[in-house]
Parts: sequence; C-alpha cells; structure tokens
Amino acid sequence: MKISKIEPQKKNKRRSTIYINGNFAFGLSNEILLKFELHEGDPIDKDLIENVLLEQEKQRIRDRALRILRYRKRSVGELKTRLTRIGFDPDLVKGIIEEFVEDNTLNDTDFAESFVADHTNLKPKGNIYISRELKKRGIPPGTIDQALQLRDENQVVKDFLDKKLSHLDIKSPKERQKVIRRLLSRGFTPSVVFSILNSHDE
Repeated sequence: MKISKIEPQKKNKRRSTIYINGNFAFGLSNEILLKFELHEGDPIDKDLIENVLLEQEKQRIRDRALRILRYRKRSVGELKTRLTRIGFDPDLVKGIIEEFVEDNTLNDTDFAESFVADHTNLKPKGNIYISRELKKRGIPPGTIDQALQLRDENQVVKDFLDKKLSHLDIKSPKERQKVIRRLLSRGFTPSVVFSILNSHDE
C-alpha cells in the first residue's frame, strides 16, 4: 500500500485527508501527520495505519479533556468519569489521565485545596459538605483531611453568623432554630455549630 495523496481539508486547515492507493482512507490532524512523518508516495502498512489512528484517538481525548478543563478545575476522578461517559475507550482515557497527572495538569491535592478555599471565602460551607463533595469527586480521604486542616471551621461559622445571620436573634428560641437549620444545611459540623452558639449565650 502507498500514500497516494495528502490533501489539506478545506473546512479545517489543521487537518488533512489521506488517500491510500487512490482511495480515501482517513482524516488526520497535521500534528499527527508530522509526528509520523507521512508523505505522499510513502509506503504504508496495516500496523502503521493502526498506530497512526491510535495516536489520533489519543489526541482527540487530550483535546476534549483540555476543553473540559478550560471551564473549571477537575479532579482526576471527575475527568476520568466524564471522558469515559462521552464514549472514549477506558484504557486510552486511563493513559491520558496518567499523562496529565505526570505533567501536573491534574493534581488532586491542588484541586482539594482550591475547593476548600472557595467554600471558605466565597461560598462558605462546612467540613461535612466539603468532605462529601470531594469524596464524590474521587479525592482520597487523606487528601481531604489535609486540605481541611488549612482552615478553621469555627472561624468560618463565626464569620457566617456575623455576615449572613446577624439579623437573627439567637437568644430567641424560634430564630435560634432558624440559625441552626441554616448552618447545618450548609454542612457545618454540629458540634462546632452548637459550641459557637453556646458561646454566644454566655
């Protein structure tokens, strides 16, 4: 078999159409074309075609993964699940994920610390909420515990009371219950909530 023609695609200048023995064979990104040093007139066999198409599929996964990461940070588990659900081969996804971890494109420690910071400063939530959400995203328990050590949940509760619930009188039984419900619904640790409220009573 021989590559009879390599034709730039009109709608996408970053891709070319490959013809083998005069017949259309497949489309290929110019990056892969250069990587395998494919030229018109070159001989090509089934093994080379399989390797080229495999690399093309890996590139598709990388590109899709990077587009997903543009919107927001993702954990290793989140990105792996998302790519697999799209329909990409799980083994190829695993390999791309490993590449991303190795070059620090994905970092579960950074992800967990950023998540904790967001839910401390921007959208205050409790340790119970944070732990639950990070577990859903596949973050290991040890990494979660390490990230939570970066903040003082007691202070977060105090700040939330001062900024968001100062209009409620915690000495009033009815309004105190409202405060408790609000704090617990945000995933704050019950022992922390009641400790802070009791200190206000004194």
